[in-house]
Amino acid sequence: MKDTVKKMQSFVTFELPLHRDYITQQFSTTQEQFQNVVPGWSTSATRQKMIARYWFTYVPGHFALLLGIPFLLTMLFFRDFQLNYLASLFLAGGLSFIVMYLFQYRPCFGNTFLPQLETVKETFEKKSMEQLEKCRKAQLSNPALCLIYYVFDQVTEMKALQPNDQFAGILMKLYGVDRGSIKNNLELLFGNGAKRRNLTDRKRTEIQNRFAEAYKFFEELNYPQGSNLLEKLEIKLLPRE
Repeated sequence: MKDTVKKMQSFVTFELPLHRDYITQQFSTTQEQFQNVVPGWSTSATRQKMIARYWFTYVPGHFALLLGIPFLLTMLFFRDFQLNYLASLFLAGGLSFIVMYLFQYRPCFGNTFLPQLETVKETFEKKSMEQLEKCRKAQLSNPALCLIYYVFDQVTEMKALQPNDQFAGILMKLYGVDRGSIKNNLELLFGNGAKRRNLTDRKRTEIQNRFAEAYKFFEELNYPQGSNLLEKLEIKLLPRE
């Protein structure tokens, strides 16, 4: 109840639409709402929505409240109120709006609302990028994904894994990663061995690291059979010199 009263007071004084926390909450809600409906909805589109909301919701709502309260009080306390007074009321309202626009709505928009909105937009984008980066770092590398699929392919006895473009397309649908990268890793790990000839120490270490990722996956899965299959494959692909 107290929060509602505070919001009403803030709206009457036109502080609520300019408050950083309120803009942040409205921006996040609008972005999420339209992202669920319109694929590819951008933060720039949400920014335009917020600007439109300022001019077509906040400003008219605030001014209507300021004009409506005196009008209602006049109707209540002056019983001899006549309809011809409306012309004077609308004239006074029009002049008042011009004054409010020039000295409050427009300055507040340019000096407070818009800078706050830009800051909120950039902060939102930064957090989104950080979240994507966290997800990217948490995701297994493409070679490790190929190794994990190899284990499942062996355990289920499908024997379907092939180092070609068609199978790379299948894994692309499964993992949601680049087809070309998947194909290159399939050829490196399961091809005829041409790409594994004369491996540099750096490339050899990189492959071993990808095996380590896959080992860790099966350890967390508590599936030692997967680790055993990987170990046999690693010995085959990277024989100790």
